[in-house]
Amino acid sequence: MRVRPVRPNIYLPVVRFGVADSDWFSVLLISCAGYLVPVPLGLTVLYVPLQMWTWLLVTAGSIAFFNYIRIGRRANWLNHKIKSLVLHHRQYRAIPNGRKNSFNRTWLIDAPSRDGAFEADRFLPARNARIVFLLEHNNRFQEAYYERWNTVLLTTN
Repeated sequence: MRVRPVRPNIYLPVVRFGVADSDWFSVLLISCAGYLVPVPLGLTVLYVPLQMWTWLLVTAGSIAFFNYIRIGRRANWLNHKIKSLVLHHRQYRAIPNGRKNSFNRTWLIDAPSRDGAFEADRFLPARNARIVFLLEHNNRFQEAYYERWNTVLLTTN
């Protein structure tokens, strides 16, 4: 019998009902909350106390939620989604190798040379050249904007 390489699975989470072992504490807390919230009301549905129905629905819902965020998603997918919704995109940048494309438009980044071809400025580092180019472009745009609207305002008086 030939010896075959075996990859150890000790770093993979233990999964029951599609929920990782680290998430079962959250499922338990959510289930307890679903059971205890309707207790003061004392309501019954089909001669069964309401807390039994809510416990069953909340437990099934929490297991389905944890299955949804785990199966077919990358690690820490939910954390990244929540941060991207809460924080501004400049504070929390895109995930590397994510769906959002990086800024790679060479016609904006690189400065034109004397012969008309686009090349990076050799005297400045690439990052400084990009910043200088974008600032100059912004200044030209603002000057053209003010010139256009000031002439319109002067002729309408």
